[in-house]
Amino acid sequence: MGTMACIAVLAFMGSGNQVDVFNDLLPQPQQVEVRNDVFALPDAPLGFIIQAPDKQAAGRLQARLREMQARLGISRGIDIIEITPGAFGLAIFAGDAAPAPIGPDLPQAAANAPTADREGYVLEISPAGICVAAKAEQGLFYGMMTAEQLLESARVHKLDAIPCARIADWPALEMRGFHEDYGRDQLPTVEDLKRTVRTLAQFKMNTHLWFIESDHFVYKFDPALGENHDRFTFDELREVAEYARNYYIEVIPVVELLAHMENTLSNPKYAHLAEKEGAGTICPTSEESIQFVQNLINEIAPNFPGKYFHCALDESQVVGEGKSAGAVKEKGIERVYADYYTRLDDTVKANGKTMMMYADIVLNHPNVIPMLPRDIVMMYWDYAVKDDHPGLESLVKGGFTTVSLSGMWDWANLYPMYAYSLKNIEQIAAKTAQQKALGTFVSNWGDWNLGAAGANLSEVTYYGAVYCGAQGWKPEPIPMEAYSAAFAAQFFAGGPGDVGEALTLLAKSQGDKLAYTQWARKMSVSDPAEQIPAMASASETLQYWRNLKDRAGRAHVLLKKSAPRLNADYLNSHDLCARMLEFAADLALQYRDTAKKLPEFNARAHAEKYRSLKDRQWAMWQ
Repeated sequence: MGTMACIAVLAFMGSGNQVDVFNDLLPQPQQVEVRNDVFALPDAPLGFIIQAPDKQAAGRLQARLREMQARLGISRGIDIIEITPGAFGLAIFAGDAAPAPIGPDLPQAAANAPTADREGYVLEISPAGICVAAKAEQGLFYGMMTAEQLLESARVHKLDAIPCARIADWPALEMRGFHEDYGRDQLPTVEDLKRTVRTLAQFKMNTHLWFIESDHFVYKFDPALGENHDRFTFDELREVAEYARNYYIEVIPVVELLAHMENTLSNPKYAHLAEKEGAGTICPTSEESIQFVQNLINEIAPNFPGKYFHCALDESQVVGEGKSAGAVKEKGIERVYADYYTRLDDTVKANGKTMMMYADIVLNHPNVIPMLPRDIVMMYWDYAVKDDHPGLESLVKGGFTTVSLSGMWDWANLYPMYAYSLKNIEQIAAKTAQQKALGTFVSNWGDWNLGAAGANLSEVTYYGAVYCGAQGWKPEPIPMEAYSAAFAAQFFAGGPGDVGEALTLLAKSQGDKLAYTQWARKMSVSDPAEQIPAMASASETLQYWRNLKDRAGRAHVLLKKSAPRLNADYLNSHDLCARMLEFAADLALQYRDTAKKLPEFNARAHAEKYRSLKDRQWAMWQ
């Protein structure tokens, strides 16, 4: 690599612990070999050189480099682009001379990784600077993201040098990403979607699944379908899906095409397609129903340039209880399911895609398995913390390409139950890697939030999504305190101390037992006539509310004094959740105080306390 003009000065100072820059990397690299000496940073203008084999790849990488510079606070300057056949490289250096080029070859340990050549990279830090090499464009981009994290961490920890080291890195799993719920009339804007794409790419995720209810699109065959809901246009979807390709991310639509079609089937025009009156499941044996679902696929699928189309098909237990009862009696439930799935698979194939589906019904009816095409990708999902996942193993042994899905435990909660969900993510990712399955994702869901605790605050789910991406890259648990510190440094760039501590407090605030799910949300909208007597005899429950108040309250204090350089608006959502959680705890404890002083107590004083709580809640809704 040659030399170049200087771009700008990145401000480094102080003398923190230099090894912190490696602890803060998300995901953690496969191999890090720390060496003697350092790359000195203070007051040194940084230069950048990109090597690529053609102008198109060089242009994409230069665009990503400029975004990286912007996040680091480096004013745009001069980039040197070298078109070098067969080479993908990046050099970051201070002074006039770039570091010596390095080779892109990964160690033998990467030989069995399915995408090591495409997504792997080698990064070397020498006294002359940082050099990245890769065999493919995507790998170089991921190495660039690691270089950005090293520089960001050095700034956060106020370091004036980075230890010399060699990093060899590649993903354990081929597909890694976020399964995000856009149903229930909670659609993001196009700019929100693009921001999510950039965020996932920064943390080396390559897949974004969009769960969208079937009436949340503007169709040509029926423009009135879902007109009372917020809807995506296909122009918007194409724009974002194409945008994501520049970040090496495949967007996969997830559309319910059997059960969970309540909104569509509540439309008088389509209500007769339901399995039975009032059901949210379409009749799988009706030709009219199948034609309707095929119309949906044929309009949606062409707008996504990727390989996959996800037909959902989960939780359809009502099949056989209505219009399909005769067919089920004649053929058996397995054949009815298999015929419907195969018809959808044929339609998806006709659109040039590979079908994905949730695997719960197949696992509940294992005799379906021999009846199905093996090119359907099965998504095994389980949101429980457990050591064994035999269903995942069964699907792999059954010859299906399989992916896995863990849960964020944000549904019907004021904040995700991360103390529980991170364990679920870890276990699912580890089992997926052990079975050599295709990939792993984590889901958030918006069930029951509207009308009870406000719309889903999707901003607070990136803490879990990034953790899932890290586990998909390298399936090894990260202690929560260490993860929170790294996430604070890389996502918020506000220092790992206060923000990291606040994130850990929030993650632990609702406990790590599934029995505690929804407690805070339900308390926040509870009926005093029910809760005051219940709190009178509370014992373990009382300690739960005291712990919640303490942790959420401390998190709020820490977050209010933080000053993140990146994603400050998302941190505001974490703080709002801390306030809501503390409110729920204060309400429970006030119920307890009232209960203990019945039947004789100062009604006026208690009324004032409840009025104060009401004012706090109203302020949060504003």
